[in-house]
Amino acid sequence: MKIFQNRNDKLVELKESKEGGRYFDLEKTIQTMVEKNLGELFTGLEFVKSEYQIDDLRPDTIAFDVDRESFVIIEYKNVLNKSLVDQGFAYYQLLQEKRELFVLLYSKVKGKLFQVENFNWDETRIIFISPYFTKYQEKASTFPGLPIELYEIRQYVDGIITLNNIEEKSKQISTLDEKMPKIKSRITLAEYDEDQYLEGKYHNQHPTPKTKNLYFKLKNVILDNFGKLEYKQKKIYAGFYSKDDGSCICTLEVFKHKIMLTYSTSKMDLLPTSDFVKDVSERGHHGVGHFQSEIEKEDDIKKALPVIQKVYVDKIGYGAFQSDAFQSDSFQSR
Repeated sequence: MKIFQNRNDKLVELKESKEGGRYFDLEKTIQTMVEKNLGELFTGLEFVKSEYQIDDLRPDTIAFDVDRESFVIIEYKNVLNKSLVDQGFAYYQLLQEKRELFVLLYSKVKGKLFQVENFNWDETRIIFISPYFTKYQEKASTFPGLPIELYEIRQYVDGIITLNNIEEKSKQISTLDEKMPKIKSRITLAEYDEDQYLEGKYHNQHPTPKTKNLYFKLKNVILDNFGKLEYKQKKIYAGFYSKDDGSCICTLEVFKHKIMLTYSTSKMDLLPTSDFVKDVSERGHHGVGHFQSEIEKEDDIKKALPVIQKVYVDKIGYGAFQSDAFQSDSFQSR
């Protein structure tokens, strides 16, 4: 990727800054810079602890995603490393098997007692930040359910830093799925099958055909009218996430006769509450975020769109749904 600087209306290409043939002299240089600017680099992340030893593993950075209410481990590399995926699995397994230790750490940092059930463990993920990734690592990171994200960091002259989320250029998931060996692990991956979810396999809810139809209408109108989002099926709910930084916009939990729509923000002044938009920050609930609406009919979808838009614009910075969204193809039956 070329980076240019505007100098008196003339675009000048910036050259990458290398010391000793490397983009950064030490991994610690990257780590210190990221930790000091974590909230600016990753929406909703707050720093928790550096170099926290658990058993024989020592993650570089432990962070907390305020909106998702989940833990994130960040690892840094300044040279080409071949062991990212297996290291990512090890850290993800650590997060799942040692939950109480992460909760204890967070309780100490916050000076407040938390319980394991206060967190969304399906939302935990591992982030690798490095100037270099192999094409195989880039492809492997997009494997369905793999809770690993890769970010390429580069340093340029004049103190300019770029951080880019690595995305696979051409996805061939079905072919990849057939060729990849079956993973034998105690890890429960964070992706589930949508059809099985709607049949009640994971959460023991059995939505009626009418509710399923409403669910697909809501899902489609969100994807059709808000760009840069991807859909992910979790165990208890489905979510819509930014393709740029992975931040969650909203989640859907399906019941027999209704859908619980959770707006994924922890900013208590962003969404005004009403009979339709409820503050659920003080009570236990599934889904990501502090506000919810019950979707029971198509008119509720129309009411929810402007609320989703507020979260979308707050996190992504722009965008609006189309005024005729309610009459769009999104509202046709599946």
